[in-house]
Amino acid sequence: MQERQPDRDFINALAKGLDLIMTFSKAKPLLSLSEVAKANQMSLPTARRYLHTLSKLGFIVRDHETLLFQLTPKVLRLGAWVLDSMGLRQRLLPFMNAITKQLDITTHCAILEGLDVVTLERLRSQDVVNLDLTAGSRLPLHATSLGKAILAFAPLENRRGILEEMEFVPLTEQTITDRDTFESDLKAAREKGYAVADQELTLGLKTLASPVFDGSGQVEASVGVSYPIIRSAEPGLENLLIKKLLAITEQASGKLPNDWKIKTK
Repeated sequence: MQERQPDRDFINALAKGLDLIMTFSKAKPLLSLSEVAKANQMSLPTARRYLHTLSKLGFIVRDHETLLFQLTPKVLRLGAWVLDSMGLRQRLLPFMNAITKQLDITTHCAILEGLDVVTLERLRSQDVVNLDLTAGSRLPLHATSLGKAILAFAPLENRRGILEEMEFVPLTEQTITDRDTFESDLKAAREKGYAVADQELTLGLKTLASPVFDGSGQVEASVGVSYPIIRSAEPGLENLLIKKLLAITEQASGKLPNDWKIKTK
């Protein structure tokens, strides 16, 4: 848990309840009382009261046999409202659907949150090599084309701040593990209009992504494709995917930045 600065208007109980919900994850969907207490730096009685309250509200349920806690589908309502209100998902879905149906390619769209990218939507192809992602899945920024595409076009001050915090943890032998090489990759993405991650997150999988800009010309998301590396040999496939991604950037963005000079024709 992050240490928070004193704030007279800050409601600690609400923050702790939300932190507790975030303790559950895909890797740990079931947690014991002691695990919840430890993860949230609470005493057992305090953790029990929070879990009891969230259970009464319908966000958490306890298995009577294992005595483990887990989230209920009601939590999805919070995320669904956020995604709908953002409008990004609905704006990008038609483009993603067209690529997936036409070329049998997995498509994704995502936003940046901290040092991760958070998936808003994913349409899966029939390829055997694929990522097991759902809406809300988090991926490390440095190993994904989705993350690179956003960071490459972020304001310089924001980009520098994020780079200062990044830890280039190797996920495969192809993962970029030093800042200089990573910054060169971002520069190439700005020049070309799209980012590449070649087996940097998962061996055997290549991804491409381009940025999506809001009405003020600021990058707000990215849209990308992923496919088995063997499909790179298909004549003209990657050039076609790049052309389609750049077209999405131009058609789905509210306003292109003034220095956007990428040619999609």
